[in-house]
Amino acid sequence: MPNTSAIDTSVLITILGLIAAVWAVVPSNTRLRFRLSMSWVDWVIAMSVFVIIHYLVFEPFFRSVGLYYSFGPWRGGLDKGSAVYLLLLGLGLYVLLRARAPKLAAGKLETFEVLVSKLLLTRRYDELFALIEPHLFKLFELSNPRAPCFWKTWGSGGRLRFCSAFTKLRAKLLAKSGHADRARDILKSILNQPQFVAYLSVSHPHFCLKILAVHEVVLEDFTELFVAALINDSNSLLYSELKNNQNLNGRHRLALPTSNRILHFLFYDVTTAERLALYQSIGETVCRRIDEDPKLAEAYNLPMGYYNESGKFRCPIHAGIKLFEIMIHEAIHQGIQDHLWLFYFTHFTDKILKQLRDQEPTDSHHEWPTPFHFLLYEIVTITSDWVEDFIDVKSGSIAEHLRNQQDFDSQYISKQAADALGRIVQSILVSPKIDDRFKGYVLEISLERYKRFQNRKDANTVAHAFINAMIFGDAYTTKKVYRRELHRAFQDLDHVLRRDVESFGLALERSLDD
Repeated sequence: MPNTSAIDTSVLITILGLIAAVWAVVPSNTRLRFRLSMSWVDWVIAMSVFVIIHYLVFEPFFRSVGLYYSFGPWRGGLDKGSAVYLLLLGLGLYVLLRARAPKLAAGKLETFEVLVSKLLLTRRYDELFALIEPHLFKLFELSNPRAPCFWKTWGSGGRLRFCSAFTKLRAKLLAKSGHADRARDILKSILNQPQFVAYLSVSHPHFCLKILAVHEVVLEDFTELFVAALINDSNSLLYSELKNNQNLNGRHRLALPTSNRILHFLFYDVTTAERLALYQSIGETVCRRIDEDPKLAEAYNLPMGYYNESGKFRCPIHAGIKLFEIMIHEAIHQGIQDHLWLFYFTHFTDKILKQLRDQEPTDSHHEWPTPFHFLLYEIVTITSDWVEDFIDVKSGSIAEHLRNQQDFDSQYISKQAADALGRIVQSILVSPKIDDRFKGYVLEISLERYKRFQNRKDANTVAHAFINAMIFGDAYTTKKVYRRELHRAFQDLDHVLRRDVESFGLALERSLDD
């Protein structure tokens, strides 16, 4: 393609000037993301395009020294200028596509680590989130090179797992280069930093859910920090979801609409909560608040006021109790063979009783003299509901592989809840801080649930577990002083209820003769 005209670089200079002007007005965060995502492949493509452009622009020079190869005359109305334009346009489109879905280049990990450390130290969490958000899941991939298979999601359908020789080779190269170790160090510095995780949990909770969904990642302290931040900050999205999640999906089970994204993610498939050991994070957070927050203890020993109407929706203890309520009900209906440490309720009870003020003469005049009394009522009511909830379980809600297990027991959690209920009631009945009226109230709640299933043929084992736990103890043995107090409280109950639960009364009478 002969070209005898002089070298004209005006088009090239104009286009490069336009690129420079656009680059100057691009936000710094966007430029930084782009720089971190530029891999050697991207550089090869960009440099190749610029080499070809200069080769075309300086055609007369290369032709004069015999280094120009011609494919023949230009076709389709194209010329050198339009070819340069198309090459730059193609490069621009490629850059645009890469910028829309940036992925951290393995070779830029050192620079990325320095930036992350700087932003963490200066607590510029907004900028740090903008930096890590597009790259975090690339870090997960780089940190786990020993896993030769990666999940790939196609649209909204299922997942297709694939392995390839290229993936295995890439994993070996990452391990040898040290990129995997550096990626793990960066993840630890990000996901185990309490202040930053607290910021993420409150400001970007849905992003945290994406992190929790990554099965292959060792999350270490992230789950505990995430849950603690949600519970400890009454302005977090969790409190809004709990307040707006009052609709029932059965007698006691709460519905979990997709609009409540945190609750739906954690509990709709309760194996997620099991995998994340969510019970420990919730339980330890609540225990710490009861033990270590003197202002909370002081406030919850005051009269009820508007606690039941509005205060409970800002209460960290109530939030933890409700999370356990949802989790255990879902576990019962999904046939999980794990009590998910519902026994944390016994710890909540003991710690509340320890912080509770001494009994006052006016306590018997109020259903709940203080917020602490209301929380004890909630604990007893919810635990009693767990004991009874096996009645409403439908076999279709339980996964087939669980139903077909040889030792599967659809009443397992309800029997464990009966054990916990016995311990809770015992702690309340022997406490000198609780008045007789409230003791009878607690016992009445428990026996009302027992009355509903005591005569069912399919409830014999649960009924036996209930009586054994309430009177004799299961993993422990009750003392005679407790059984006497239980008998006294039982005799003070309404005669109709005592007649309806005659089997319980007879067992209690026999226990006093032992």
